[in-house]
Amino acid sequence: MRTAAESSERDVNNTGSPRPEISVEAIRAALDKILASPGFVNADRLSRFLRYTVDETLDGQTDKLKETLLGIEVFGRKPTYDPRVDAVVRTEAVKLRARMRDYYEADGREDEVIIDLPKGAYIPAFRRREMVADPPPAVAETFENTHRGHDWRPAFAGALIIAILAVSIYFTTRNRAHAAGGRAPEVASIAVLPFADLSPDRDQEYFCDGMTEEIIDALAKVDGFRVVARTSSFAFKGKQQDIREIGRKLNVATVLEGSVRKDGSRLRVTAQLNSVADGYHLWSETYERELKDVFTVQDEISKAIVNTLQLKLANPTRQAKPPSENVEAYDLYLQGRYHWSRWRAEGAERSLQFFQKAIEKDPNYAGAYAGMADSYAWLGFFGTLPPHEVMPKAQAAAEKALSLDDSLAEAHISLGYVKALYEFDWPGAEREFRRAIQLNSSLPDAHFGYGIVYLAPQGHSPESLREMQLARDLDPLSPLINTYLATAYFFNSQRKEGAAFDKKALDLDPNFVEARLDVANGLLDKLNYKEFYSDLAAARGLAPDSRIDLLYAFGYAVEGKKADALNLVHKWESPAPGVFVRPTSIAMVYAVLGDKEQMYAWLDRAYEQRDGMLAYMNHQGCFRHYLAEPRFRALDQKLGLPAGAGQ
Repeated sequence: MRTAAESSERDVNNTGSPRPEISVEAIRAALDKILASPGFVNADRLSRFLRYTVDETLDGQTDKLKETLLGIEVFGRKPTYDPRVDAVVRTEAVKLRARMRDYYEADGREDEVIIDLPKGAYIPAFRRREMVADPPPAVAETFENTHRGHDWRPAFAGALIIAILAVSIYFTTRNRAHAAGGRAPEVASIAVLPFADLSPDRDQEYFCDGMTEEIIDALAKVDGFRVVARTSSFAFKGKQQDIREIGRKLNVATVLEGSVRKDGSRLRVTAQLNSVADGYHLWSETYERELKDVFTVQDEISKAIVNTLQLKLANPTRQAKPPSENVEAYDLYLQGRYHWSRWRAEGAERSLQFFQKAIEKDPNYAGAYAGMADSYAWLGFFGTLPPHEVMPKAQAAAEKALSLDDSLAEAHISLGYVKALYEFDWPGAEREFRRAIQLNSSLPDAHFGYGIVYLAPQGHSPESLREMQLARDLDPLSPLINTYLATAYFFNSQRKEGAAFDKKALDLDPNFVEARLDVANGLLDKLNYKEFYSDLAAARGLAPDSRIDLLYAFGYAVEGKKADALNLVHKWESPAPGVFVRPTSIAMVYAVLGDKEQMYAWLDRAYEQRDGMLAYMNHQGCFRHYLAEPRFRALDQKLGLPAGAGQ
């Protein structure tokens, strides 16, 4: 009977001792068990890769296990395949090794025959469990796991790993350029793709997303790094695309990808940094941590790396500290951020429940208060709840967050929303948005707030456009930012340029209602009533009924159908309790109909209810003929808006 020892050319144990005799049948049985496991059954590329390397080794054809041949035979590359240009084999090998470790930690815990793919080659090694002096990493970890406790802090491992990643990635990127005899790019840049969930039950998506966001935030604090924002990076979630193509779409020089396995009290994070120029791996590492006193270790490691590499961080002397001392609070916070990132009213409302629970677990959790402020401000800005109900809560949460940690840029942004669109305190809003940009200039939300929420209402349209262009540079695949970049172009009387970004937003998300309604308004400007009403009908269900109905009413008013317009307006003049209808929207219909008394009555009501849409009234064409009237100027003065700003 032929054995694996007769087929394989390499003793991966490197002990110099004779290898154990393992039958080919036993190895094939072990392989079949691996490929039938949950981690491999739907992973065609990894399964094909593993089977090919094992089969060729058992057939004595290890000379075929070279990178070029593997690219052609396993991954379907052309005969001209050059691994220096396309790193698919190395990339998949990293993934395969990680998946094998996961297997031997779970389903393969008791397997007699162990198949391993040692680093540095593509020839598998076969060993019996009882004869392994130094078991593979996954097996060694399995032995350690037999004494797991239940009071560890799995959520905190992310902060330690993030601190290491933030400096390691920057150093590796910079040094590779110098080592190659070239120079670092004028603007070092990176996109962090969503980390894959390799947890046993695949139920840690929110944790993986949170880990990715934490890494993005940490990297943004490294001077000289341009970090693509969450929305754009997450556009590639679950998609198999070439790293170089992703990099080109996001206009970055490097891409970070990885995986997270969270299992009880242990956490493993695998990360690899890739060059967009050639697809090469610049750096890769696997972090496995025991988590007791992890933040003390994190502080020591991050300081040691910064001092050794002499990197320039935004706050080099700032003491690293945990987001929360309570593991349950941190886990609840990540779930809140997961729901908030959906950019839907129901997601924002759901996130509030998790942030509140996090605060109940840890009353001094600044990040959870900031998350709550974000959610309330979002609900107030987009008009799904009455401003009087949510904006004071946003303010209280933001101020509490900042009292605990004044360095939270997100809390400054939320406070800026409140000051601009609820209090109409423009100097205060400017101060908060500028502070957010100072704290984190890589945060697109900070430029969005400064550009659209402060500069645009104040009539600084060219400056507003520049800020929105900066926001899009940081988050090019965000439907929201593309839509409001279109708005900034409209405010600059550049409708054609703006329309292109509305189209881009809808290409990214056909159901993104802000872009859809922007496009509809553009059709109305052209008096294309048929398509305008068709687009509104398609948006039904994506926005509150009151908003859609009042846009219909506005269209009817423009078309001269006064009775139809008034029927819809009267329907929403006395909404049910708890239903918020923007008074400014009703005032706009009356403005088109020429009913000044009703227009001013509803504008006054909008001011009383602190309708944030009032901040943009000088940009609305329907009010153009009223700008010079004393009552309109008086309202401008109450709002703190420059007379006629935007016209």
